Amino acid sequence: MSSKRRRHVAVLLVGYVLYTAGVLVAAQHPPTGYEISIYTATPMLFWVGSGVAFLAAVLVGLTAPGGTARHRLSLLLGMLVGISVATLPMIRDYYYYGIGDALSYLGWTRMIAEGALNPVNFLYPGIHSTAVVLTSMSGLPPRRTLQLVVPVFIALYVLFTGLCVARIAGRSNALAVGVFFALLFLPINNIHTYIFPYPTSAAIFFTPFALYLLFRYVGDGQSLLTVAGRRVVTPVGLLLTLAGITAILLHPQSGANVLFIVAAGFGLQVLAHVSRRYGLANRIADHRSLAPQAIVVGLFFAVWTPRFDRATGTLQTVVTGLLYGANPADEISQSGSSLSALGSGLDELFVKIFLVSAVLSVVAGLVMLATMSGRLDDRYPDRNDLLRYVTFGFIPVFMLFGIFFITSVTRQPFRYLGFMMVFVTILVAVAVSDGIPVSFSLSEKNWQAAVAVVLVLLIVPQALILHQSPHMYKDSDHVPETYMEGHVTTFEQRDPSVWFAGPRGGPRRFVDAYYGTTYSDYTPTGEHFPGKEEKIPFRVFGNNETTFYSHCRYVPLTSRDYEKEIALYEGFRYSAEDFRSFRQNPDIYRVQSNGDYRLYFVRGEDCLR
Repeated sequence: MSSKRRRHVAVLLVGYVLYTAGVLVAAQHPPTGYEISIYTATPMLFWVGSGVAFLAAVLVGLTAPGGTARHRLSLLLGMLVGISVATLPMIRDYYYYGIGDALSYLGWTRMIAEGALNPVNFLYPGIHSTAVVLTSMSGLPPRRTLQLVVPVFIALYVLFTGLCVARIAGRSNALAVGVFFALLFLPINNIHTYIFPYPTSAAIFFTPFALYLLFRYVGDGQSLLTVAGRRVVTPVGLLLTLAGITAILLHPQSGANVLFIVAAGFGLQVLAHVSRRYGLANRIADHRSLAPQAIVVGLFFAVWTPRFDRATGTLQTVVTGLLYGANPADEISQSGSSLSALGSGLDELFVKIFLVSAVLSVVAGLVMLATMSGRLDDRYPDRNDLLRYVTFGFIPVFMLFGIFFITSVTRQPFRYLGFMMVFVTILVAVAVSDGIPVSFSLSEKNWQAAVAVVLVLLIVPQALILHQSPHMYKDSDHVPETYMEGHVTTFEQRDPSVWFAGPRGGPRRFVDAYYGTTYSDYTPTGEHFPGKEEKIPFRVFGNNETTFYSHCRYVPLTSRDYEKEIALYEGFRYSAEDFRSFRQNPDIYRVQSNGDYRLYFVRGEDCLR
């Protein structure tokens, strides 16, 4: 055994041992209550072990010969670290993770499992149906299986991003570079893409698989069906078609981007044929046509999506915004004012969330410019052709991002921003592997060291924004068991005539999780739940001298409410004095408590009749 190989084995051994120790320690420290930051609540050994393990994986992965056992083990170690950090709430046995939309998705999953909701009548049944299948196979409750879907799509994203880079790049070790850059998880911005169960994120994480199939298909020589001597159906082509349909079922809006990628690829092929007619050589004209996939997936999208009001409503909003104008700065300005009151600002928040993405986007932009201007190295014609497919596929996604931003459709642009980061990750990894858009001026050893340093410098700020925390002025998505049990008890024992209300809104998400949602008439109680979105005005909370409390109210309060308003936002909207005054009011009664969850009954004038 050579000295280099021995060093690799030793480094990997240290990495695996520390990684295992960190995960075991984290698993042995489950939460004892609501955790506003999973970063500070997790034992330090997990972070130290994960950091050393990732460094070991990078060092060996970039220097070991491709195809060797130690190279594969380094990639496996890197993937394990990335998936473990992303699924840390599961490792630490969170009861549930995702206190917003994810609770509504839990309600839909339960409805599908109970037969109350037909997946065919649901806009995006992908992850919910997958969770139901896992429930039927494993016997685990939907809250568990829905969370298990997340690491499946994460693993798919990391693996096939690496394979896409390896397929495109012309130099060795491209697979390792692709895998390690995928572990930056650039698509996650926690504004409209998240690491908890979320159909948009699942569709984005699924995209590299479809891209890889596209790269394989355009040069595929196998066939299942031949007509008039022409191969019209291939195994990879069939898989690509199914992948496009699957992406739409995961989330039509994000999944449609796969359709746009395939359609853009077909458009590039048409341009290649036109240029050849004018005597210009173009290798892409010889590629297998993407027309069948574009047509079939396009027809499925056209049949599936318009059946749902939610999809057509979004389209109408976009058209209205284009025709009559909109002000996309309103929400940004409001957020900026709130951050200023907390001693921060949008510039600081941008640096924390988007600095790494912005820098790498510049690199990706240079690669696309080099691709379109024909300045790529002619020694790698296959790579250059595939980069043109990536560049053309990026164009419609970027245009949609611009349209949604101009029309100010809430946070929708950040969905497309997350999707664009898939392209950025692949393009940057190819650039790093092949020295695009500049030629290599470093030796192979110095190049490996430079890439390792860059990855280590980038992984830390990206890991800090993977989960919501006070670092980015947000509270954690942790849902303790006490919260769920408290709400369930309340719903089962409440007076149906009494409305609910709460700071920043009523218990809507827990209503969705328990009763289901408005997608079915099976649970009309949930659809018409009284006050499920009712917000107690800032000036009212803690002050009973107002007509708001002229009616009886149930007010559920959790430890998260207090932690968020006092510890995180420093009483910006609801102060500690407000909470104290609310509890001490003689017309307010605590009727339920389990420590973390308390239900108060506010006696109004209509209660005295």
